[in-house]
Amino acid sequence: MADGSLSGHQIVELEAQPTLAVRVRKPLAEVNLRQLFDTQMPRLFEFAASHGRSPTGAPYARSYEFGPEVIDMEVGLPISEPIPGLAAPDDQLEAVGAASLPAGRTAKVVHHGPYQTLSKAYDDFHQWIHDQGDDDGEGPWEVYVIDPSTVSDSSQLQTELFWPLA
Repeated sequence: MADGSLSGHQIVELEAQPTLAVRVRKPLAEVNLRQLFDTQMPRLFEFAASHGRSPTGAPYARSYEFGPEVIDMEVGLPISEPIPGLAAPDDQLEAVGAASLPAGRTAKVVHHGPYQTLSKAYDDFHQWIHDQGDDDGEGPWEVYVIDPSTVSDSSQLQTELFWPLA
C-alpha cells in the first residue's frame, strides 16, 4: 500500500456541517503544506475551545484551486455549532473564520497511504465520479481520519475524500 489505494467508493447525502477555518490563497510556490497544517490546526482547536465549541470530527482541507500556479485552500475543523457573529475566513489575513462543509449529494472514498499519493487518488476518484455518470462540483475536501503523529508508517494513514456532485 506504499503507493496508496482507495476503498469504499459511494455516493452519500450530507447535511451542512459548521466549521472553523483558515483560508489561504497564495502562489503555490510560497506554501509549505506541512507548515500550514502544523501552524493552523492548533490555532483552530484553541479557537474552538476558547469559544466553547467542541470538534465534531477530524480536521479537513478543502481545495478550491490547487496549482499549478495558485493554491486556494481552506483548512478547517468541524464544530458542534456555529459561533454567532464570526465572519467568514479572509484569505488576506489568514484569520480564523466561520465556514461550513456543504450539504447535498457528494461522492466519498477512503484513501489508504501517504499524503504524497493523494494527487493520484484524486485523479482516480474524479474518474470514478464520471464513470458513475455524475459531474464533479466545486470544492472537494479531505478529512484526516488518522492523525499522522499516531502511526509509525505512512501507509497506515487514512484520509476520507469528499467531492460535491454537480
